[in-house]
Amino acid sequence: MGHLVGKFSIGLCSCRHEKHHVDEKKCDIPLDTCTSFGYGADYLIRNKMAKEVSKSEMLDHFARSREMGLVFCADNVQKNITFICHCCGCCCNILLGISKFGYPNFVVTSNYIPKIDEKLCIGCGKCAKACKIDAIQMVAIEKPETKKKKDAKINKDFCIGCGVCALSCTTKALQLVKRDKRVILPETTFERIILQALDAGTLQNHIFDNPQSMTQEFMRGFMGGFFKIPSVKKALLSDALRSTFLATMKMGVQVQGKGWLTKL
Repeated sequence: MGHLVGKFSIGLCSCRHEKHHVDEKKCDIPLDTCTSFGYGADYLIRNKMAKEVSKSEMLDHFARSREMGLVFCADNVQKNITFICHCCGCCCNILLGISKFGYPNFVVTSNYIPKIDEKLCIGCGKCAKACKIDAIQMVAIEKPETKKKKDAKINKDFCIGCGVCALSCTTKALQLVKRDKRVILPETTFERIILQALDAGTLQNHIFDNPQSMTQEFMRGFMGGFFKIPSVKKALLSDALRSTFLATMKMGVQVQGKGWLTKL
């Protein structure tokens, strides 16, 4: 897959496309914004769902999105990333899940959280306006010793640490700092799928995937019941056992002659 590493593509944003067709697109953000890389880009290019671009064109595209204050929502892996979405608050269904419907875990957060320096903050409200999920609210204050009329309050339960608010702050009062608890991302797409399947209770279907085998049917039921035990799932997803569990899964895949899957 080495020849795919340097592939880049830009394609249609499904969320803006949907809002455009139902006449709910209120922003002037272009429809062609979603970016893909590597084998993800190769698949979309081959199937005529995105156009291939050069590395310099991709960098220019990111610079424009940054200037427009869009949120970069990336593939949730450390290596071989396949996509980055360029999201606005009015069209993105994922961000609307947070701002409109109040679900705080729709997006895996970054390892950072905004922090406000009260001495530098002038209460202009630019950060609140820039936030695409309404995680910053301007609250009226009474402080005779200052001209500031409002304070910016950050809802840390909803904030995803995208940094768009910090980019909008002209006084540099708002900066990103590291979160108290580090967010550990899966290393590869293989690991992400395994962990997601475990969390969803479907991992046994991936391990024993032959529907015609009575033995595998039994093992699907047996392991499915085992993985559904809350203490077992919690332990396997914990920081202490997750690495060992994933290493064991990789060994099993390699024994089956499918080691290439672990490279995705």
